[in-house]
This record gives sequence, structure tokens and C-alpha cells, in this order.
Amino acid sequence: MSNVNDTQELQALIADLQVLLLKYNKVTRDFYRKQGAFPERIWNKHFPTFQEFKEAASGTVPEAVNEEKYTFIDDTWDISLPKTNIHTLEELLAYCQVDLSIWEVERFTVNKWDGATAAGPEPFYQVKATLMKRKAMINAKAEIDRLKEEFKKLSPHRETNFPSATLTGNMLEINIPDAHFGKMAWGKETGDKSYDTPIAAHMFLRALKTLVVRASGYKFDKIVFVVGNDLLNSDNEQGTTTKGTFVSTDGRYQKTFVTVRKVITESIEILRQIAPVEVVMVSGNHDDLSVWHLGDSLECVYANDEDVTVRNEPTTRKYVRFGNVLLMFTHGDKGKREDYPLLMATERSRDFGETKFREIHTGHIHQTKMQEFHGVRVRILPSLSPPDAWHSENGFTGQQRNAEGYIWNNVEGLIGIVYHNDDSYPEISTDRIVKEGDTIVG
Repeated sequence: MSNVNDTQELQALIADLQVLLLKYNKVTRDFYRKQGAFPERIWNKHFPTFQEFKEAASGTVPEAVNEEKYTFIDDTWDISLPKTNIHTLEELLAYCQVDLSIWEVERFTVNKWDGATAAGPEPFYQVKATLMKRKAMINAKAEIDRLKEEFKKLSPHRETNFPSATLTGNMLEINIPDAHFGKMAWGKETGDKSYDTPIAAHMFLRALKTLVVRASGYKFDKIVFVVGNDLLNSDNEQGTTTKGTFVSTDGRYQKTFVTVRKVITESIEILRQIAPVEVVMVSGNHDDLSVWHLGDSLECVYANDEDVTVRNEPTTRKYVRFGNVLLMFTHGDKGKREDYPLLMATERSRDFGETKFREIHTGHIHQTKMQEFHGVRVRILPSLSPPDAWHSENGFTGQQRNAEGYIWNNVEGLIGIVYHNDDSYPEISTDRIVKEGDTIVG
């Protein structure tokens, strides 16, 4: 048969089986192996099964054979297309409209044969796939949806106590990076203060209220509230950072997230009594996804409030322009600090050219530092969180635990900084917090 082409081979193959079908009532695979003119490797080249070989010869293809099958058992989805032109995984996923955020592919197989048509041989494929549900992703989505529904129940419009048009020319920046909610630190092990989610909530609100009081001598047109920068210590239920580094945590991720959401919401409610609030979400290397989800939830809470704006663009750098002032906010774990001014000038060239006072505020390394590159100041802001076991073992200890607020004037630039020094307070225990009921742990 080597001297005939595929079309002639297929026609001769079908004709041979048709002769046998006319002579005998029943032709099985074993029968054809003995009585047929062609070896099994020949008809296997054109048909995946002997049944389909018989159907082609008899001219009948039962509907059930070509029927697409979709079987759902618990968290498993089995897909079977017995005869199709689809032959790649991408084509199958598109055809079945598979949402890969919910499903992941466990197995995929494809078989090919040349079927008989009036125009000659035509390639057909048998495709099968088994998909499994991504339970962790589904649970996370369900939690976000639940939070959104909870937020939507809040009153869409709330009154504020500040005048509608102050026009003071001043702006307050509240920026408390690296709070690391969910971090577990045991003072006896680290030689420093203990830390967990209730303590983090207490410290964060204490610091924010202190900064607000110490800035109360000024009137403000707006407040920039920078949220994120490793606000959460871990980014998932497994207790790891965004990239998978295991960190010490004090409880379940969902409980920590709810606590953080309540703390940030309470903080916004405090600030909005002073001036309109622009909430700027900045992800860190510990909480890239969590901060974005938190920002999405806050957008639902304040969707109809004119005095609260949530900035949750999925970018690592955020900019705020206020008259002669241009600010960039980023966590500080990506890129080189000496290159940040060039990034600012490139990404916001018009604002850069029209302003005189330009600063870049970062966190990440839990210390206070300021460098100036070609007239642009790059600040590293301090953290409130004490070292955990890993930091203590590696000697990353002793940094002062502070929070800072910046007072900007739209003409004169930076005109004041207010400070909160948490090291000046005695150590506080979770038991005391819970007993006195002065925190809002979820």
C-alpha cells in the first residue's frame, strides 16, 4: 500500500470492510484482524477506534457517538468531545468558556484520525480534559463579594463637620507604612515588644489620632491618606508573602483582613471630619493582592461619597499633585531609590515641570532616612511594628517605632512635620486590649 496516497488507501480500506459487512451480519475487531485485507496499523491511522471504522463503512454514525459530554462530580469537571476540529488546550478552554480563575487543568488528551468525507480524508480529533476547582481562589472571591455586599449596606451619604470650601492652601499627608497586621512577635523571644493583630490595630489608631491632634493647628483643603505598604504581613491563608516567603503570623488570614478593613474604615471616618480624604492604595512586597482587594472594598464603601476618593489603580507607583507640590508613593522594594526621581520626571513630565517641591515617599526597610537626588527628596518612612523572630535572629533590631504626618502648602511646599513616637508608650498586651475593649479586631 505504500504506492497509493491517503485518499486511495482510505477508500480501499472502507470498501474492504463494506464487502465483509455485506457477507456477514456481525464483523468484530478480531474478525477483521483475521478476514480483512488491511492490518490494524492501517485502519488505526485513519480511525481512533474500530467502531468508528465500522460506522464510516456502513455510512451511519449514531448521535450518541458524536455527543459532547460534560460531567460535574463534586469539584471535578470532565469534558469529552468525541469528534471535533478542536485539537489544542487553548481552543478547548475557549470553546467551553472555562474561567481559569475558578478551574485549573489536571489532564488533557487529544487523539487524531483521518475521517472519510465526500472530498476525501479529513482530520478529526477526540479531545478530553479534566478540570479541578481552585478552592482557595473561590473562597477568596466569595469573601470579597461578601465584604462588598456588607459595605453596600452602609449609608451612601454621610454629613461632615468641615466647611465645604476652606481654601487654606494646606494639605495633610498621613502615611503609616509597614504596620504588618498579622505579624506574630513574642517579646521574650525577640528581646523587644510583643506584637499581634490586636496590638497592631491599637497602635495604628493611636498613631493616627496623635498625628491628627498634633496637626490640628492647621486647616486643610484635603487629606492624603496612604494605605498599604505591607499593611498586612501575609497575603494568603498559607501565611506567606505575595512571592511565597513564609512569615510568622498570629491567626487566620480572613480574620486579619477583616480587622484591617475595620481599622482603615475607622481611620477614614476620623479624617473625613477634618477635610476631604484622598485614599491612596500602595501595595507592598508582603501584601500586593491584599491591598488591592482592600482598596476594591473601600471603593464600594465610599462609592457615593463626594468627600472620600479611593485611588486603587493596579500600579506600583501613585502620584499626587497639590499646587507646587508633586508626590510619588511606592513601597520601595522595587527599583533603585536614586532612579526614582527620573521615573517621576518621565511618568509625570508635565507635573514635574510645573512644580517646585517634589518628594518620593517609601517604606519597606523600617527606618527613617532622607536622600536628595537632583532636587528631588526620597524619604524612607518609619514603621510601628517591632521585629519578629527572624528579624531578631538576623540582627535587624533597634529601629525607633514612629509615625509621621506631613503638612504641605500648595505654594511653599513642606511647612511642617508632626511625629508620633510609639516607643514612648509602655508595652501593651492583647489581654489588656481585649479586656478594655479598645480595639476592633474582627
